[in-house]
Amino acid sequence: MRDEKLKTLAEAASLIRDGTSLGIASPAVSADALVPMALIHEIIRQGKRRLVLRTAMASLEADLLIGGGCLSEIHFFGFGPCYRRASAEGTVRTREESEFTAWLGVLAGSLGIDFIPLPGYQNDMARERSEWPTFPSPLDGKELVAISAIVPDVAVLHVPRADAYGNVQLGDTNRGNVAAEFTATRMMQAAKHGIVTAEEIVPTDEIRRSQQGADLLYNEVDAVVHVPRGAHPYGVADCYAADSRHIKTYLEAAQSSDTFRKYLQHHILEPSGHREYLDRVGQV
Repeated sequence: MRDEKLKTLAEAASLIRDGTSLGIASPAVSADALVPMALIHEIIRQGKRRLVLRTAMASLEADLLIGGGCLSEIHFFGFGPCYRRASAEGTVRTREESEFTAWLGVLAGSLGIDFIPLPGYQNDMARERSEWPTFPSPLDGKELVAISAIVPDVAVLHVPRADAYGNVQLGDTNRGNVAAEFTATRMMQAAKHGIVTAEEIVPTDEIRRSQQGADLLYNEVDAVVHVPRGAHPYGVADCYAADSRHIKTYLEAAQSSDTFRKYLQHHILEPSGHREYLDRVGQV
């Protein structure tokens, strides 16, 4: 019989060691996003260091991890206030890439292959990436770029529903968002380990009986955490809307190091956990 994988937020975050490569499986391409913000907060509370972040779109969650001192390197497309400061100061190594190359890397990782060949990509970005060697096509001799597989040590994802064993339903949040819809499952499959936080823990039979079925299976998930409103301030379709007021509060606070430190202390470091965080932002 399969073992239950239910853990607390603190237990799940403890699986992420210093120096881990961390994948945000579902990038925040809109205000509704399956990003495990409660877990991101706990990673910061536990003082994780030297993480290497892999994400197709660096948004608020990546900016928080940078400002919280957790990252040594980020592979991404996007920007934020803390990122801009860290990049200018040289405190975080940045490896910018396009969404398309991120998709290809995640696809390669999910298929268990070392790379995917890409024609016609001889540009400055490709030339700067030593992990993307070029080689002649065995068919016609044309030059190809090998986009190397993305295989995070740990990938993390927030979902509307999961059972205690790690069978997961993604719901409708990512519908129409090609980047998020594609990478959400592929990065979890590519990663060595997967952690999901869930709005609701449901019986396995409920997932089996549903028309949607399971988007991720138990063998692709190592830990499941029950965290209602676990994506806040992002929204989750059919659960709650994004908290645009708090997103604005964050962006204003992140404009300077001093105001960001006050935000970090009040909203993340002082609260004992996610429930107290929600109480402070008026979401309980």
